[in-house]
Amino acid sequence: MVDEFIEGLCIDDVFFNIKGKSKKSIISSMLDHLCHIKKIDKKYKKSILKAVIQREEMGSTAIGGHIALPHARLNCIKKIVICVATSKEGVDFDALDDEPVYVIVLLLSNQQEAGLHLKTLAHLAKLLRDRSFVQKLKDANDREEIINLIIRQYNLLK
Repeated sequence: MVDEFIEGLCIDDVFFNIKGKSKKSIISSMLDHLCHIKKIDKKYKKSILKAVIQREEMGSTAIGGHIALPHARLNCIKKIVICVATSKEGVDFDALDDEPVYVIVLLLSNQQEAGLHLKTLAHLAKLLRDRSFVQKLKDANDREEIINLIIRQYNLLK
């Protein structure tokens, strides 16, 4: 799956310098973006937001190191959707290390794809555990730079 994501990665999959102070507003903005680029159907935005926020209430998906991996599995999602967002100001995501989050990777998948969902989360976490890579994402100046950094990091780990 991560191979498919990297191979299919395009500028639209990146939300550069997202604005918002709360995790709910950030996730909502990411979903608006995904509706705009037609990766998800607008009629499902409210139920997707609810599912992602419910997952956040079970425990923050901010794993430390300025990263959050909000995610949910829903029947309305037919194939995996990933959106990468960066925040220059940082967002309070109730992180384990109490630090603000600057890189948010939203993962949505089909309810029936539990194994694929977990495998993709693990691959994304592995990709993002390099602190210098996360710092480069945080300091990136545009969406194209973010894409190039992700592809480079992915190829290093192959």
